[in-house]
Amino acid sequence: MAATLLTLADIISSGVRAIHNVYSGQGMEFPSLNEPYTLDSEALRNEDQVQDACVTIAAAAFQLIATIRQPQTSIFNATCAYYLSATLRVACETNVVEVLRDVGPSGMHVDQIGRKLNLNPLLLGRILRYLATHHIFQEVSPDVFANNRLSSVIDKGKSVDDLLTAPLTKFDMTNGIGALVGHWQDYKGAGFLLEHLTDPETGFSSEPSKTPMLRAFGASGTVWDWFESQGNEYRFKRFGVAMDGVNSMQPPDAILKGFDWKTLPEEGVIVDVGAGIGVSSVALAKALPAMKFVIQDRPKVLEQAVQFWDGKCPEAVQGKRVTFQPHDFFDPQPVKNPSAFILKQIVHDWADEYAERILRRLREAVDNGHQCMLVIIDSLVPYACRQGDSRTLIPGERPPSALQPLLPNYGPVDASPYFTDLSMWVHFNGQERTSGHMERLLEKSGWKLTRIYYGEMSSGHLVQFVATPL
Repeated sequence: MAATLLTLADIISSGVRAIHNVYSGQGMEFPSLNEPYTLDSEALRNEDQVQDACVTIAAAAFQLIATIRQPQTSIFNATCAYYLSATLRVACETNVVEVLRDVGPSGMHVDQIGRKLNLNPLLLGRILRYLATHHIFQEVSPDVFANNRLSSVIDKGKSVDDLLTAPLTKFDMTNGIGALVGHWQDYKGAGFLLEHLTDPETGFSSEPSKTPMLRAFGASGTVWDWFESQGNEYRFKRFGVAMDGVNSMQPPDAILKGFDWKTLPEEGVIVDVGAGIGVSSVALAKALPAMKFVIQDRPKVLEQAVQFWDGKCPEAVQGKRVTFQPHDFFDPQPVKNPSAFILKQIVHDWADEYAERILRRLREAVDNGHQCMLVIIDSLVPYACRQGDSRTLIPGERPPSALQPLLPNYGPVDASPYFTDLSMWVHFNGQERTSGHMERLLEKSGWKLTRIYYGEMSSGHLVQFVATPL
């Protein structure tokens, strides 16, 4: 055990020295935890060499804490972790970050914050102190709080007066990060995972009408029905902005970094299934000037898509290279034998039973012998173990391989694919998938997974699963 502790400590110290050398070589300092977040201050930190070192340091630090801390303390901290989500939700929804932004590093006494926001200062102070203990906000003196690098990330960029006078639209025209935080933290359904799992009617069900979220709110139908019901206007609007926030974290041309789209027939047809407004296809249309595109979604969504393409890629609209086609992906696919189908963040909304139906509809539209590529863009859930020779890797697959004695997937440094997976369950009865799971699902649906392409760091855990007809 002593050797493991020393190894973890060495990983941390050598990584910190490497980062220090990079920054000192540039005449810069690593971003301070007590300074607000800015894109400029994070630029060097996000370069590959520094980012890789940061991930390894954090993985070793998490494992060192888990090793040396009393096990009971770790379990109780994990048990009560929901308070972190709950208190962060309060700070985001009540606009505390924006109030503190206006006063700068000196901070503001909780009594003044309470008067400004019409909140009980005693309760608010307890919330902010809990967050500051987790390095979100800082308590600069007793009962005086200020923003820091972490809390400033959820700044909506609007004046406090605007936020207070128009609460329903507080997230409009923002980067979507605050909306995403509010959306994630409103997952009261997470508190019903046990009840859902142990109830025979729901624990083995694939139905999108039987989810922990709907159980939590006593709602029927699907989550989409619930979102669109009376009284949920704020949640529904926030969800839309939150999804914009997810897209904003991905480079517009992310879809070009992976599968070589130029290997398709020059004047072929790409069908973007469940495309939304077709953001990814716009990037492809600009890169493939002779390719035709079919944007498929619900009629109301396509109304927005037409406007989006008119503004972002008018040459494709004027050249009649893009068609907007109302379509339910559970119905027979109307486009036969295209060059490629795209399914971006669609499959993860559905349990295997429903995902297989979607994929089979696409396979039915392709004649045997026709060369058609299926590109699924979703999160890849890494295994938490070292695979060894337990399975044959898919071409391009990069199994988790952090150096020993770290967890191969770097532990909780970035748990986003795992909590996204659980959130798909809570909301939709859907899921993110491991590479082995995706391979089996595609095979059952008439497709062969032929390659995996990993996105850039800025694309999060989204990968391209490329398949061909069996």
